[in-house]
Amino acid sequence: MTNRIIEAHLRGNIVAGIYPMMPDETCYFLAIDFDKEGWQKDISIVSDICNEFNIPIAIERSRSGNGGHAWFFFEDKIPATLARKLGAVLLTNSMSKRHKIRFKSYDRFFPNQDTLPKSGFGNLIALPFQREARKKQNSEFINENFVSYPDQWAFLSSIKCMRQS
Repeated sequence: MTNRIIEAHLRGNIVAGIYPMMPDETCYFLAIDFDKEGWQKDISIVSDICNEFNIPIAIERSRSGNGGHAWFFFEDKIPATLARKLGAVLLTNSMSKRHKIRFKSYDRFFPNQDTLPKSGFGNLIALPFQREARKKQNSEFINENFVSYPDQWAFLSSIKCMRQS
């Protein structure tokens, strides 16, 4: 990732993405992808569970506006298997709290696998703040009422990172 690519993404000339898994099968973040109908209700329940257990979460409305990403950032890289287990525990606890919720909007985790494919990089996730999407207030971090934070950079700098311990 270069400054030129980041600038082109922020200006809306391209959509840049990132592969979350490092070559040693670790990652610095987990993102849970929710798409289509029901995504707001489902992501709200996950957010409630995170608040209950004091787990920092950042919610981003997707580029299309028809979904969202729950982002979890780590202070240091952790094994992808551990990050994905965190996601699984959050989803399981969320479903057990609301028995009638089926999480139909849940799509996948990023990283999407525990180990890197032999001939690949894993799955790419689009980065937030793509200008064309932001014109519609998409690809932005949002609060519990699904309203974009007025200062995206201030919100981003306020996100707490988790420690493995």
